[in-house]
Amino acid sequence: MSAFTGVSQPNLEIELADIADKDLWVSKFKRLTADLEDVARQKAILAQEHKWSDIEHLPKPDKLVFETWKAIPDTCVNMKRYAFGVLSIFGSTYLFMQEKTCSHNIKSKHRTRLTDDSLQSCVKTKVTSYSPDIEKLSSDVQKQKSH
Repeated sequence: MSAFTGVSQPNLEIELADIADKDLWVSKFKRLTADLEDVARQKAILAQEHKWSDIEHLPKPDKLVFETWKAIPDTCVNMKRYAFGVLSIFGSTYLFMQEKTCSHNIKSKHRTRLTDDSLQSCVKTKVTSYSPDIEKLSSDVQKQKSH
């Protein structure tokens, strides 16, 4: 019995052995490891130099991992399902914990009168990334003349 729906453990083991025997895939995963270490090293250097905007331009580690796993042949169905199942656990746990932390910080002892709807709106605002287009918004506003 597999921990993930649709994954056959015997077939998964065969697929893993097959991939591990191919130099192409071994080198892809070694390259992934090297790329992840390089990104972490660059991030640490940029953080020491307080170059926060440059950090945003670095490749995203999760994207590197997902792209590598997506490249696995479709014949390795069990391996892909298992890998994506494991990878999605951490992302969903992170989002859950982020929401709970935000909720806890927003609804502190100083803000006891927040309703559940207000709290939910505050949490959505906190965990959603939104960057308004100030230029567009300001051009849409009618210019007011002074009296």
